[in-house]
Amino acid sequence: MTSTRPSTDSRSTEVLDLYDVLPPASARPDAGAENLTAIIRGVGRNLAAIVGMFAIALVAFVACTALFSVGVSLAIFVVGLFVLVGCLAVAGWSARLVRLLLGYAGVSLPPAHYPAPATGFWSKLRRLADGQSWRDLIFVLVNFVLSTASFSIAISWVVSGPAGITYWFWSRFLPADDHGLPELLGFGSRFADVAFHEIVGVIMLLTAPLVLHGLVRLHGVVARGLLVNETSALREQVSVLASSRTAAGEAEAHTLRKLERDLHDGPQQRLVRLGMDISAAQRRLDGDPEQARALLDEAFVQSQEALSEIRTLSRGIAPPILAEQGLRAAVTALAARGSRPTSVDVDDVPLTDAGQNAAYFVVAEALANLEKHSRADSAAVDIHAMGALAVINVSDDGVGGASMAKGQGLAGLADRLAEVDGTLTVSSPVGGPTQLTATVPLAARNS
Repeated sequence: MTSTRPSTDSRSTEVLDLYDVLPPASARPDAGAENLTAIIRGVGRNLAAIVGMFAIALVAFVACTALFSVGVSLAIFVVGLFVLVGCLAVAGWSARLVRLLLGYAGVSLPPAHYPAPATGFWSKLRRLADGQSWRDLIFVLVNFVLSTASFSIAISWVVSGPAGITYWFWSRFLPADDHGLPELLGFGSRFADVAFHEIVGVIMLLTAPLVLHGLVRLHGVVARGLLVNETSALREQVSVLASSRTAAGEAEAHTLRKLERDLHDGPQQRLVRLGMDISAAQRRLDGDPEQARALLDEAFVQSQEALSEIRTLSRGIAPPILAEQGLRAAVTALAARGSRPTSVDVDDVPLTDAGQNAAYFVVAEALANLEKHSRADSAAVDIHAMGALAVINVSDDGVGGASMAKGQGLAGLADRLAEVDGTLTVSSPVGGPTQLTATVPLAARNS
């Protein structure tokens, strides 16, 4: 029994009703307080990142300058080369910390790619030939200059705002011969002096969030230019894709050989036996009807067993309904064949043929495991687009314990998804419930 849910289910209706009741964020009485809290939190994060990057830049600059000088001086000796390796290691350490601080402030950077960690004593010198390590060292020098300037600007801006607004109070404690800018311009009254500082303080306070945000983004631009080696990243991605494609091809060839062997040893032998039984029954039909009936009964059993084996083998082959009517119809048909009530909510997501096949087999294997092992009372299948991915969720209320260990069906699904750059995660604690989540990239649409 299969129940198919409409694309807007009861949960979605409840959410829509809630949004109908709530006023827009700008109309709620607490919206102003929420926005102010968000601005203050952003200022705090950006200021902390700037201060932290200045501290890191100062320490890294001093350490790398000293280590580089010593290393170059002793380069004629072997020890100097190891000092240079230590200098590059410190530069890499500072680069990683700057990445963390930028991430804390909301600026994400792609990961850097370094050579594999060296295990031997002499192999550590290979770091001297790594271009990204030297880029890290250049970043230490550039970041020291940039961090010194941004730290000075940020602190001055943040302090000047409150200082200007409270100038009316603390200015009375200044020396009598202190001359401010208004007095130098010919406006020597106390009122002009206070008003000038109040206006400047308000401007500095209101623009502080923008200034701090801009300084952090400037750090992000410089870091992206020096800490992100896109050539190495692309090279590694190509290597990973080539390996996955090779593994996928080998797995496909292995699957075909296994399918051929299984067809030969199973259904083919039964069909041969079936033909022999029917032929024998035909010869005995007139002379020995009882024997002919027994042979036909045996032939019927053979046909059912052959059909069962063919169905089992065909689980690895995409059904015609998938190509003719699409993923929604194929998944609905899968759920209908099961013995557990399974709700289906599948959107029309644009997938390549390979991606559609992968999504179908994820659902097929998950439902097959559910039938065999879960002891569930009900299940649900959801497929929706999220950004550039199709997200497939298969859940049940069974006993749990599903595993992606090597040799299990779910491990094979992970390999199949890897062929289309997809991913698979499984949450199945003992006692349940089980949640299987897979992602498949959407097909690119021609604009």
